[in-house]
Amino acid sequence: MYKGINVSDTAGIALLSVYDKTGIVDFARGLADLGWQLYASGGTARAIQEAGIAVSDVSELVGGSAILGHRVVTLSREISAGLLADKNSRDDMTELAALKIPVIDLVCVDMYPLQEAIAKPGATKQDVITQTDIGGPTMLRSAAKGGRIVLSHADQRLPVMQWLKAGQPDEDAFLNELAARAEYEVARYVLASAKYHSGTGVSGSVARLSSPTKYGENPQQAEAAFYADNRTLIDSLGVDQFEHVQGMERSYINMADIDRLLQTVTHIAAGFDRNFGAVPAIAVGVKHGNACGAGVADNPVQAVQKMLEGDTRAIFGGVVMVNAEIDKAVAKALMHYAMKGDRPRLLDGVIGAAVTPEALELLSRNKLRVVVNPALAKLSADSLDSNRRQRPVRGGFLEQPNYDFILDLSADYMQHHGSASDQQKRDMVLGWAVGCTSNSNTITLVKDGRMIGNGVGQQDRVGAGQLALTRTTNTMPELEEQGDSLVLKITLDKQKLAGAAAYSDSFFPFPDGPELLAKAGIRAVLTSSGSVADATVIETLTKHDVAISMVPDKTGRGFYMH
Repeated sequence: MYKGINVSDTAGIALLSVYDKTGIVDFARGLADLGWQLYASGGTARAIQEAGIAVSDVSELVGGSAILGHRVVTLSREISAGLLADKNSRDDMTELAALKIPVIDLVCVDMYPLQEAIAKPGATKQDVITQTDIGGPTMLRSAAKGGRIVLSHADQRLPVMQWLKAGQPDEDAFLNELAARAEYEVARYVLASAKYHSGTGVSGSVARLSSPTKYGENPQQAEAAFYADNRTLIDSLGVDQFEHVQGMERSYINMADIDRLLQTVTHIAAGFDRNFGAVPAIAVGVKHGNACGAGVADNPVQAVQKMLEGDTRAIFGGVVMVNAEIDKAVAKALMHYAMKGDRPRLLDGVIGAAVTPEALELLSRNKLRVVVNPALAKLSADSLDSNRRQRPVRGGFLEQPNYDFILDLSADYMQHHGSASDQQKRDMVLGWAVGCTSNSNTITLVKDGRMIGNGVGQQDRVGAGQLALTRTTNTMPELEEQGDSLVLKITLDKQKLAGAAAYSDSFFPFPDGPELLAKAGIRAVLTSSGSVADATVIETLTKHDVAISMVPDKTGRGFYMH
């Protein structure tokens, strides 16, 4: 008998203390129906009592009501002892009995919304301190250490209730999983507090296993996985929010491709929203993280067709993302457009806002992954990833703000020489969005809403231009002997290049790159300014009647994965 409680008459003692009362009454009722004795703190107790469920206030356990403006409610020797005592220790049980402290078997706790308080515009330090929970984390960690049934999130209530009703099978494994989740929730909470109070002095992330993968980039890199960190609030475009519908499970590389696709697709959406007031239908295909096709149009079928026309060879085995529902017409275009014969195109994955049953049937090749996320249909200038980017390096990691610059052709920082057509302006925006999310150095070529060449990852800028031009053709190069030399001949389609736009992710240090592009038929160039050769570059391009738009390098340079 502890403080009037006959433990033998109960299934156990549960302590409930939640900030968000949603669903807590149903959980309390379920426990009561199973014979649990309930204790709850202030507002939680009132909510349960008002539902007609027997519950005692936690003050009966701690020997007094809340003090210091409700800052001290559950912080007590009695609660800590009831959670930390070893149920299998005769000494512990004897000591608790002498102190008339009951064993607490279950704790259901959430914490004050600290992350929300930190993220709120204009939040003061006092606002953050007010929403910093001490009692909640203390109870969670005590319960975890004591091997209790510990619920740290509302999504655990249903599985815990089902487990209790099933007779608590595999108890050790289940309790260990609950304890790990509690430690994770507290660690994430405390890290948010440390980062806030330190300014930039503390960084890091705490993540939960979301999707294990068979291996990483290579088969020998086994035991790989995706961990969802939820550093701020839930991101509707987070990789963990994408639903796998069909085909092979997502791989390490597949999820890396989703992230790279998101960077490109959201920048296209943001660029068009900012410059033209509307987001078009978008289709982007990637291989090894870089866009090998990109198209914008009035409808998703046309966008897919334009994306495929960019490089029908490189898209082989690629992953495609569309900011719309994948219906039968879109699926048919993905599988058969610009293909010879009836054999479908080989793709690794297709990602859209949704997918119809008819489309799934067309996409039902054994290994083709189909993944959906409704948030893709709602992209705007606000869809860019705002989380800081971390990059592991030996001994730690680098951290920087995300690349959230949005090109605005009408901004005061822009310089314009010559007059680009309306279509070329749209093509420059598409080129910028693709190029600034491709491995630098990059030059991207676009014509009529389709990317026609992407020269990525080059060590010099003229080389990036040469590669971009080379990528505009799907014909095989010819190798000829000329004396002691080997000559590589590449045939370019003059008509395909005529009037196209080019984007360079940084300034041209010499006029050779611009000269090459102009001679190939490029008639609009978007680049950055800041080179000592700017005047020469402008002169070179205007000599060829090429319109040039320049953003200051310090404002909008497009280096990515440098």
